[in-house]
Amino acid sequence: MKIFNVLWKDRHSDTTATPFGSFEVAKKWAKKQAEEYCKHPEDFEERDIGRWLYYVRYSCEGDCLWITEHDIQP
Repeated sequence: MKIFNVLWKDRHSDTTATPFGSFEVAKKWAKKQAEEYCKHPEDFEERDIGRWLYYVRYSCEGDCLWITEHDIQP
């Protein structure tokens, strides 16, 4: 079984992790959060970065969300 963690790093709060059962749902949620918190459209950036399945930055100061995939055993 796979789990997809959305990790959220924001300079105004602690880094958090939110688990999802599917990549599509995790990506949709992460993108929605980034769009909601983005103050300047030019700061919004989506990309694929090596070990992360998805990465989205929503501020010039590095506030971002990214998705990791993990296998879990029942």
